Amino acid sequence: MLTLKQIEAFFWAARLSSFSRAAGKLCMTQSALSKRISELEEELKTPLFDRSAYRPVLTEAGRAVLETAERMLALREQMYTRTGADAAPAGLVSFGVTEVVAGTWLPAWVAAMRSDYPDVTLEPYVDVSAALAARLRAGDIEMAVMPLQLPGPEFTSMQLAEVTFSMMAAPEVVPSGVLSRDALARLPVLAQSGGSGLTEVFDSWARVNGLNLQRVLASNSLVAISELVLAGLGIALLPMDYYRAHLDSGRLRAVTGPLPWPRLPYYLVTRTGPGSGPLRALQQVALRPRTET
Repeated sequence: MLTLKQIEAFFWAARLSSFSRAAGKLCMTQSALSKRISELEEELKTPLFDRSAYRPVLTEAGRAVLETAERMLALREQMYTRTGADAAPAGLVSFGVTEVVAGTWLPAWVAAMRSDYPDVTLEPYVDVSAALAARLRAGDIEMAVMPLQLPGPEFTSMQLAEVTFSMMAAPEVVPSGVLSRDALARLPVLAQSGGSGLTEVFDSWARVNGLNLQRVLASNSLVAISELVLAGLGIALLPMDYYRAHLDSGRLRAVTGPLPWPRLPYYLVTRTGPGSGPLRALQQVALRPRTET
């Protein structure tokens, strides 16, 4: 007899391309998960996975069943929601954030999850937007928070907030606190390396507004960039909230430019379709109102 537990085991093994990771997400042993999938295959009288590869690969029948499985799980969640019978979530949720998010919103999210959903285990990855997008496409994470949306109907993006950025410098580098177009073109600009959503947006904004920038160094670490700025070796576009303490102490100065600096929208991006209970809990926490950044 076909059961929703079998469907759920199959769905997550297919979504994550891994029996072991699916078992971890569902808080069960890999052997128990494999048994449920085997029972489903026996019920449907066809193999759903090709197990000869390094990772389990869906067969043609498996790909056809996956769409139906997704709808069945979505209907189950609707029933739980409408009757108020949804159980407290438990298990693992893997997600990705950029360095800006890790230094601003993430601590509050972790505290709220520990308080409200103590049975959920968080597994965050911190990286640039391009790397997080690749992890999400590969099924390595369930959610990414980044200044980037992913195209296609298989992904859903919700804007969380717009983050305020400013060009920053050591006080002695820009004593007046004001940068003209010519001054901006002369000063060395430090930025995150390729794959950073922040750098892509800033470079596009500069091109549209006809600003010439002297890019001299790229690093994947926002902390490394800010340390170079503090040392007076260049200027950088940095998030105001992330560096509030440096600004308040006078170690960094937010400078005025020839145009208002761009604000950057940040998105919560997931795969379209039913998510796990731990993922839905994390989404609810992340979407709670926050102080404007």
